[in-house]
Amino acid sequence: MSASFYSTIDTNSRERISLAPGSYGTSKQAGLKIVAYIEKASKNDRAGNMRHSFLVSATRPSREQLQSNGNGKASAAGDHPLDAPDFEGTAFLSLTLSELWQAPESVALAFTEASRNKAGEIQADYEAKALANGDVTAESMQKARIHYQKLATDKVIAANTPEDSIAEAVKAQYRKELQQVSIKVGQFFQLQDWKNGGDKGKRNLQLNPVELVGVEFSGRVEKSNVGDQSEVTGIWSRS
Repeated sequence: MSASFYSTIDTNSRERISLAPGSYGTSKQAGLKIVAYIEKASKNDRAGNMRHSFLVSATRPSREQLQSNGNGKASAAGDHPLDAPDFEGTAFLSLTLSELWQAPESVALAFTEASRNKAGEIQADYEAKALANGDVTAESMQKARIHYQKLATDKVIAANTPEDSIAEAVKAQYRKELQQVSIKVGQFFQLQDWKNGGDKGKRNLQLNPVELVGVEFSGRVEKSNVGDQSEVTGIWSRS
């Protein structure tokens, strides 16, 4: 007896519909859900950082769709049968991390720098907190600081910056390097907060990103620059 035709069915042959751009959920109620980790699309970027890729769906219509429907206008998701959900479709989510960024020294430096107000004053000294908790040592903090300063200096020099502007440019680039860490690690923590019901005490720098599959969160979806796709461009903190 020959094999059933079941074995020849391509389960990925369905048309992929892009999730409509908009704001999904609130700080208290999730509107998006990570449904899969896309291993083939998860790879190192040009800088050597790991770019994790996920597939996301919506658990409820976006704010824009709800407002549009409430006003009696056509759904923002486009023409579709009345019994079809307004939030049909999927979007991609990227989470970029690296071992360096996930070091407690990097996190302490980055979020301390990110806490500066417009006057340049530090509002939260996470370096001091990390030292007090024993998460880092004065020596390891200094090594991390030197690393980011060298990284900033090398980039400024490679950009052929005029000599009289190097000092200021290095300072700006140093802040830029740490800002990137605070943004990327911040997204990682935000997703973990949603996963753990808002319990920030369960944040784990070494969590395997694959464990984020199934997490429901809130965020912003926009049309991607790559083909007819949608991507999550913002993740909101859980209150």
